[in-house]
Amino acid sequence: MKHKYKMITVFAGASGSISSVHHAPMRQTGELLASHGITMVYGVGDEGMMGSAFQGIRNKNGSVIGITTPKLLELQCRDKGVFRPGEIEIVKTLSERKRKMFELGDVILVGPGGWGTMDEFAEFAVTIQTGEIPKKPMIFLNYNEFWKPLQELILNMLQEGTLNQDKVDFIEFIEHPDEIFEAIEKVQNRIDANLKGF
Repeated sequence: MKHKYKMITVFAGASGSISSVHHAPMRQTGELLASHGITMVYGVGDEGMMGSAFQGIRNKNGSVIGITTPKLLELQCRDKGVFRPGEIEIVKTLSERKRKMFELGDVILVGPGGWGTMDEFAEFAVTIQTGEIPKKPMIFLNYNEFWKPLQELILNMLQEGTLNQDKVDFIEFIEHPDEIFEAIEKVQNRIDANLKGF
């Protein structure tokens, strides 16, 4: 199957303490991207969820673009030798790092993570809301219901009026990596339909 997506940005935790139940789905995610010729854009890391996604990419001889800062490179990457020449780009600040990741990815895919992952997807959503970047699909890998509390929070925010549908129409939750491409198409169609309404 051919996809129009060349690069997908993955946000997920880099900590080695994340529950082992999530490693196989993240590894499968990397394998799926590589199998479809899609480059994974991510924040660099060889441990945790990011390490598993990277392992999946490598299992299928896929490619990555890693965007990081000097400090994060030291914190999140034990073995820089696993990267090929040109696969790591070092920027000065976290803000610059996030902006680059937003811009490069045709889609944002969010796996399990902590504060850093939440910061990344929240800033992506706000950057869309302020019109600084166009809407792009943002897909949450909700394996083992990791993101169920976020789903419920978003529903509550919609009910309370702190969000409206136009601010969440680019978001979709899936339970398994096999659903990634179907979800992307679903969200992209929703985005395109809304854009045609203006």
